[in-house]
Amino acid sequence: MTDDDKLKRIYQRIFADAMIYGENYPMQMVAATYLAISMRIYKTILDPKEYEEMLKTVMESDIQPYKD
Repeated sequence: MTDDDKLKRIYQRIFADAMIYGENYPMQMVAATYLAISMRIYKTILDPKEYEEMLKTVMESDIQPYKD
């Protein structure tokens, strides 16, 4: 399995979990929780400069919303 395949697989699994949580909690709460977890992981594994660069990249990314 390639890294791209692994990334797609984990994305699909985590997204499915998020949708299940969304059935019992407000989606904003689900999103905030995933964001808090991801920021903590990034803060742990990246050095301060890499962390700031990652934040800048995220802020500048053009992300499309999911359609209902």
